[in-house]
Amino acid sequence: MNCSVRWPHLLLIGCLALVADVAAARQPNIVFILADDLGYGDLGVTGHPYVQSPNIDGLAKDGLRLENAYMCGAWCAPSRSALMSGLFPARYFNRTHVLAVERPSLTSVLKNAGYTTAHYGKWHIGKDTGAPPPADYGIDESLTTQSTGPTWPKDARQDPHYRENTTPHYVDLAIDFMTRNREKPLFINLWVYPTHSYINPTPEQLAVYKDLKVDIDDFEYPLQREFLEFVAEYGDVQDAMRAYCADATALDTEIGRLLKSLKDLKLDENTIVIFSSDNGPGPLCGNWDSIVRRYKEKPLLLNNVGSAGPYRDRKISLHDGGIHAPFFVRWPAKIKAGSSNSTTLFSGVDLLPTLATLAGADVPDGIDGEDLSAAWLGKSHKRAKPIFWNDKPGWSALRDRQWKAHLRKGEFRLFDLSKDPSESNDVAEKYPDVANDYLRQLKQWESSIFSKKE
Repeated sequence: MNCSVRWPHLLLIGCLALVADVAAARQPNIVFILADDLGYGDLGVTGHPYVQSPNIDGLAKDGLRLENAYMCGAWCAPSRSALMSGLFPARYFNRTHVLAVERPSLTSVLKNAGYTTAHYGKWHIGKDTGAPPPADYGIDESLTTQSTGPTWPKDARQDPHYRENTTPHYVDLAIDFMTRNREKPLFINLWVYPTHSYINPTPEQLAVYKDLKVDIDDFEYPLQREFLEFVAEYGDVQDAMRAYCADATALDTEIGRLLKSLKDLKLDENTIVIFSSDNGPGPLCGNWDSIVRRYKEKPLLLNNVGSAGPYRDRKISLHDGGIHAPFFVRWPAKIKAGSSNSTTLFSGVDLLPTLATLAGADVPDGIDGEDLSAAWLGKSHKRAKPIFWNDKPGWSALRDRQWKAHLRKGEFRLFDLSKDPSESNDVAEKYPDVANDYLRQLKQWESSIFSKKE
């Protein structure tokens, strides 16, 4: 045995293990990246035939994919309120449209646990005069849109590519924030603009897809093919797809820059990086005549050709296409690369208690969210209670185990998502006991939220 060769290697292995143990013992840094209207099927890793997203794909492959992750709203504001509050939006937010400042928020909980916090990007959980600014929620630094806090100057917003300029600047701010605060636990909400309308990529961004030739049959799922055929009736689906893919790839490029900075700062090992989207892809679905009218008024809306993957409908629908989101978590110190979880139902309200637990913070009482940190760390763990939705009177839904139940204008429907992810076959008559139980729960849910004073 050549001990002179073996011992240095053992020493190196021991040192690396010690570094990993020390990193794991510290409170993790947390970076939460939230895309806007990015569909479940809009990334290479989730099956898009054209989008180049190597950095986000790498994030998924280097960490955990939560395959049954849901946002708690089918559009921007309620979805974001749930992420920050741990409460289903129908409890309070849908009546006030302002995140309750007197209640614990994700950022205030982490700040109380010793974190330095920042929010860069869209806010949309209290934007009218008199609404509290982000600073009132335990946020140390911010630059936002749709808030009463620090925002973009007027001249910047008048730039033809203002929207496209926001993500690089937010990433610059995030990198600077990490650099200045790398010696203490930090938290960043990075809530970016892509792929919300109106998509208008720069020539440089479009150049990546200048040779793309779109064949609608390249999309695996019939619901997406049907939508693209609808788009093609009113505009150029080739140009629309090039623009959409360019927007998604521009976002991916900036996320790659952020991830590289984490590594350069030697923060990557003990940083939880989360990537998701606030709801399904635009445009708002349901009233197709309205969409056609909006296409004529705002031709750039045609560029919203995102994919909900196998799921039915799009943004603003409580079918899975409006609420089932990509959700990836990377934490090298604790989460095994290549992990995937398709059994745990995770929802937006679970983010607060899960991150609070992982950060060693106090989990607030009186919230809907559940601590699902065990599932993130590779253990078998299931959500104890159903996930409930009601974005507006007239349509409530729940998800529990493999079941998805809807109560819409008095009509009840039940779907077995393990066999029917597109919610195409109502099985309420086939499973009457299951149907009756969920109908009872949905009626109780509606009674609990609509009995409150407006």
